[in-house]
Amino acid sequence: MADLAISSREHESRRTELLDRASADGHDGVVLFGALDIQYATGMYHLPTERPCIVGMTRERVEAVVPRLEKEHAEREEFPFDDVTAYFDYPQGDPMQRAAEMCERLGIADGSIAADADGSPARNGYSGPALSDVIPGSVDVTEYITDMREVKSAAEIDLIREASVWANYAHRLLQEKIEPGRRPVTISSEVEAEGTKVMLDTLGDRFEMTDWSAPVMCKFTTGDVTAEPHSVDQTNRIQQGDNIVSIVKPTVGGYTTELERTMFVGEPSAEQRGYFDIMSEAQDLAIEAIAPGVEYAAVEETVVDYFEEQGVSEYTKHHVGHNIGLEGHERPFLDVDYDGTVREGELYTVEPGFYVPGVGGFRHSDTVVVTEDGTEPLTYYERDIDALTVNF
Repeated sequence: MADLAISSREHESRRTELLDRASADGHDGVVLFGALDIQYATGMYHLPTERPCIVGMTRERVEAVVPRLEKEHAEREEFPFDDVTAYFDYPQGDPMQRAAEMCERLGIADGSIAADADGSPARNGYSGPALSDVIPGSVDVTEYITDMREVKSAAEIDLIREASVWANYAHRLLQEKIEPGRRPVTISSEVEAEGTKVMLDTLGDRFEMTDWSAPVMCKFTTGDVTAEPHSVDQTNRIQQGDNIVSIVKPTVGGYTTELERTMFVGEPSAEQRGYFDIMSEAQDLAIEAIAPGVEYAAVEETVVDYFEEQGVSEYTKHHVGHNIGLEGHERPFLDVDYDGTVREGELYTVEPGFYVPGVGGFRHSDTVVVTEDGTEPLTYYERDIDALTVNF
């Protein structure tokens, strides 16, 4: 895509929808405290710390309250703010008082405000007052933006598609570097550095980082550690015969994708092949089950039934998948207890996995977008066992 960012026009359309939702529920305006909610509605990204960034909006105006160190950033031409108020720091700048003054200027301090939270999140030592403590009006905490983020626009899908191209490239680098005796943590660092360099050299000035994370994120575990799906231990050395479970997550324009593979160091055993085949078939079944109008629960039920037939259900530790976008995990969830039906434009990581003690973990994850009659894969790295076996 030509521009690796959401356009100002799309951000304006999002604010219009947000205000429409608030107005329909009787609210006079909107106040946002969440960093990703602010980014989604205005395009302004920032590093959230103890210093609150606060955005208020009505049909007529959009204002921001930011710490002094964010002032020039918030005043960038592409951001929609009619006014930016800077306080020096927290606590000396009294940011919530500045927020109350912003609400007064917007004419909503005495009315009803739709907010994503009743004050800034308690992070990095922040413990300021609630918004409802500093204004005379009422504050209704809503999930409007969380709801809006569930279905992606064409521009959002294009950004995730571009990120998926680089996921494929980075995973190729990862597989080429696997070698007995090496540690996953050092290989991951090399992949992140080399993958980021090539990505930035290719995309050039169109690419802009929106947080501290590496543009290409790569992690993997090896051996017995793979039986713990959220283990962060990447320090044990790779050994012949190991399972490897990887995750590669590049980010483009603030949007991420997810690519995960189960690989083998040396020729896999018959037991490893058997478990791999079950895992691979389960992912196929899940992807085939996803289509507009299908219940979220039904997608996972398809996998649950298959795992029970194959005798591996006792080894499962998580549901089949989740939406993805500005965050690595977003709702809706492909979960037997999640109500609702799949819609065109939702994206999912499809990752039915299981974890066998003494053998290892078995999980592929691919990002797919829901189309009119099914799904389109955005990640496309090899999935078969022979292509994922690293021989020496």
